[in-house]
Amino acid sequence: MTQPEFRLFLTPTKLIDRVDDSFIKIMRWSEIDLFRQPIGFLFPADAHGRLEKLMDADMSLFKDIVFPNVPLRVSTGGYINFDMKVVDLEDGKRQLDFYKPGRLDGSASDSAAGPTDMYSFFNFVEKLLASPYDGDMGVTMVDVGGLRDDSILDEAQKAEVKKEVEATLKRQALGGHVGMLDDASYGLITTGDFDEESFEKELATVATKLNINPAVLGARSANIKVDDREIDPKELRQALNHSRGVFLGEIESKDDLESLTGVLDGIKHNRRLIEDALREYKYRTSPRLVMDNVATVSLAVLQQGKVNLERQLRLPSEIIVMEDHPDLAYAHDMAQLEELIRMKMRRDDPSEREKVEFYDLCRSTLALPDFETKLQGMITQNRGEARLIGFRIKGMPPVKRGGIHWDVVKRLAKQGHPVWVDRFGDAVVDPGAMTFLQGGFVEMPHDMMKKLAGHFDGKEMMAKLVETWKALNVQVLSADLPNYEMKTLAQQLGISVSVADDVSVGG
Repeated sequence: MTQPEFRLFLTPTKLIDRVDDSFIKIMRWSEIDLFRQPIGFLFPADAHGRLEKLMDADMSLFKDIVFPNVPLRVSTGGYINFDMKVVDLEDGKRQLDFYKPGRLDGSASDSAAGPTDMYSFFNFVEKLLASPYDGDMGVTMVDVGGLRDDSILDEAQKAEVKKEVEATLKRQALGGHVGMLDDASYGLITTGDFDEESFEKELATVATKLNINPAVLGARSANIKVDDREIDPKELRQALNHSRGVFLGEIESKDDLESLTGVLDGIKHNRRLIEDALREYKYRTSPRLVMDNVATVSLAVLQQGKVNLERQLRLPSEIIVMEDHPDLAYAHDMAQLEELIRMKMRRDDPSEREKVEFYDLCRSTLALPDFETKLQGMITQNRGEARLIGFRIKGMPPVKRGGIHWDVVKRLAKQGHPVWVDRFGDAVVDPGAMTFLQGGFVEMPHDMMKKLAGHFDGKEMMAKLVETWKALNVQVLSADLPNYEMKTLAQQLGISVSVADDVSVGG
């Protein structure tokens, strides 16, 4: 392990407490000269603001970060550049370690933690950009197809691949911080470009060890240049989440992921497309039948709001992460709901008017204060009934966590609106808290279905959950299952209700 050239020790109030002998020898200061001097005494005036920001930061985020080319004042005049690391000590004290430039890489120590969740990683990126760190940076995203559920690798092989991949990424990641973008993909900050050649060699070694073809691992990466350090934190998170969606194929983009400012330009363009469509009334809901496949009857209708995007009817979520843009999601949902309720109450066929229609609502709309009032006004104005207008809300937090989203959902249910959520596992976590869903639906997420199906008692566990929901008078359904095998599995589990595939076309 590379040893520092010298060390500085600071008091809890960020004054110089003492220095080691190497510092005195190299920098020509005496301990008396430095004792209880503010740390800024050793740095150029134009660095004081950044230094103060660093000293005030939560150093747990930066314990493995190397700050490159930090100018340090010499007693005889002038400055010498060193690479610097900050170490937290007991009782609020800190230690500054200085190295010759380029002698110490920015990889993690052996004690660095494993991958964090996606939002913790985004938080690290935000804090890093707000810090005085000014080295080259890129946001790298890596996907390993061999870790996905449909991979031909068995669980033991996946565990070995995962272990080696994460160790390799940690070595390349600035500060050793690696975040999980999903079950098979990762995000990290690299100092410049990601070393794909080194990564491919590591994967080839793993493949040889497991006696498999390296192509089975299916690794790919994208490197997004951090070309603006002053990005607003809200826009930064939008850019990171949007980049993740594009990288994983959840969001469509005509542009490659090259830079943060380029991603932000793409987001603004896509927002404009949606805003223009709403302003010009180029939108409508697209219906999908909710069918009981045993009784062969239609139970309800799922209505999904679409907009005309360059002459094609599309879900806005196909080109932007709607949850990250609550103002746009609200404008879209209110426009679609108003039209849906108005048209529903004008239908001539009584059986069509009486059929419950579930609107696919963005969860961020729930949290906005005007939503409930405006919804009630629409229903009253069109002489509608709450029992006929339901809501499908995906991505809700665990019910035990509570929060504003669940508060609104429960009020909607109390007013008579049927509710449809995808918190399937909450039947076992806290079934009593879900009684307000009576008469509504709970959706079995297919990623959960795939995971549990791979466990020896997974099918039995899922079947019990299905029965628990039915006992609560909540229908379990499936939607958007990717293949015939998954649809067959749903039937085997007793899930007889499903949503018809979306066959609408643009126009």
